[in-house]
Amino acid sequence: MLPRLAAGADVAVFPFVAAGGRDAVANLHLARGLRVVETPRAATVLLVIGRLTRALLEPLLRIHDQMAAPRVTAHWVLDDGPDPLMVAALPTALRLPAGDAMAVRSVAVELIIGGRPSEPAALTDVEPAVWRGVGPYGQGGTGMTGGVPYGRPLPGWAEDRDGLKLDQLQLRLGPAYPGLPPGLVLDLHMQGDILQDVGIGPNPFLAGPGDPPAVMADAKAFTRAFSAPVPVAELEVLRARHNVARVAAMLRHLGLTAESERVLRLATQLGAGDIDAVRRLAGELRRRRSLWWATADVGVVGIDGWVGPIGRAAGAAVDARLDDPSYEGLGFEPIAGHGEADSAGRVRQHLAEALQALELAERAGSRAHDPVAVIEGLRGPLAADRPTPTALHLALLSSLLVDQEWGDALTTIVSLDLDMEEAAFDTALQSAGGEVAQ
Repeated sequence: MLPRLAAGADVAVFPFVAAGGRDAVANLHLARGLRVVETPRAATVLLVIGRLTRALLEPLLRIHDQMAAPRVTAHWVLDDGPDPLMVAALPTALRLPAGDAMAVRSVAVELIIGGRPSEPAALTDVEPAVWRGVGPYGQGGTGMTGGVPYGRPLPGWAEDRDGLKLDQLQLRLGPAYPGLPPGLVLDLHMQGDILQDVGIGPNPFLAGPGDPPAVMADAKAFTRAFSAPVPVAELEVLRARHNVARVAAMLRHLGLTAESERVLRLATQLGAGDIDAVRRLAGELRRRRSLWWATADVGVVGIDGWVGPIGRAAGAAVDARLDDPSYEGLGFEPIAGHGEADSAGRVRQHLAEALQALELAERAGSRAHDPVAVIEGLRGPLAADRPTPTALHLALLSSLLVDQEWGDALTTIVSLDLDMEEAAFDTALQSAGGEVAQ
C-alpha cells in the first residue's frame, strides 16, 4: 500500500540540461505530476534533456550516482537521431519524446511500485583523494592543517576585506548547479558567503570531435533570419515571450514559485494580441515590494561592454533594429532605462521590452524581415563578425561578482540572462560568416 500511495504523489525530477535543452527545462516547471528538485539526492528521476557533449559526460555520471535508490534515468530526445554518448554512458536510460511529462511520470511510478529495477551506479567507487594510512594517525592529515583528513581538503588562508587572515574555501560549481544557467561553471574562492575571486570555467557546450554542433535553441528564428525572410511579427512575439520568461525566472529564483509559474505560463501562450495581459502583469509586479527589495542595488553594471536589454536598462540607447530596414515605419525607438543598471532595472526592462515587442508585432502585420548583416537577437546584436551577447557579458562577469555576497551573486547572474549555448555558438557563427540557418 505504501508504494502505491507514494506513486500518487508528484514525481521528484532533477533535470540535466544538455545541448538544445534550455527551453524544455524552463517549461518543465509547468509539467503536471512532476516536481523539479534542487539536488539529485532528492530525485527519483534524472531527466536528461538534449544531446550530450563529451564535456558533460562526467558531470552527468557523477550526478547520477549521487541519487538514492530507487532511481531511473529518462532522456528527452529533441530530434530523431541517436545520441551515442548517452547510450554508452547510461545504457538503461529510457528515450522519451521531448516534453512528454506523463511518460516520465509513468516510468517513475513503475519504478516505485516495483515493476522496474533501480539503476546501478555508473562510476567505479574510488576515493577522490588518497588518505587512508597517511599521517601519524592514518587519517590523511599531516599536522594541524596539512593533508586531506578523511579525504577532504582543508581550506586555505587568505586576507579578508578587513585585513584579517581567515579560512578561504575553494570550490567549483556547475555545469548543472540549479542556481546557475545550464553549462556555466564557476571557480570560486569564498570567505563565508563573500566571493573573493571568481573564475569562469570551460564551456561544456563548445563542440569538440563527435559532439553535436552548437546552436542557439531559443533563437532559431533569429539565426534563420540571416539568410531567409522571417515575419517581423514572429520575431517580436518570440522576443516578448523571452522577456516575460526572464521575469518568471527571477520570480522563481526569489522563491515566489506560484507567481513564477503563472508568469511562465503566460509567456508560453503570448501572441500579438496579448498586450493587455502583459500590461496587467507589469501593474501587478509594480506592487510586489518583495521583488524590488530583493533586486534593488544588486549587480549594478556600467554602460560599457553590456548590450541588448542589459545595456539598455543601464541607459545605452543601442539596438540593431534602428538600422534594420524591416522596422522602418513601425515607430520603433529603443527603450533605454534611466540609469537603472541593477537587477531591479533589468526586470523592469524585460517587462517594458515585452510590451514594445507585442506592439511592434501588431503593427508589423504580414511584413517580412529581410536578411541583414546584424540582427537584434533576444540578448543583443547577432552578427558574423562580432561576439555574441553572452560571450561579451561572460568576459565582464568575474569582476562584477567579486566582493558580492553569494545570494546577491546568484540574483545578479539570473538577471543577466546568460546562455552558455549562445556563447558556444559564437565560434560557429563567426566561422560560418553568418550563413547559419542551414
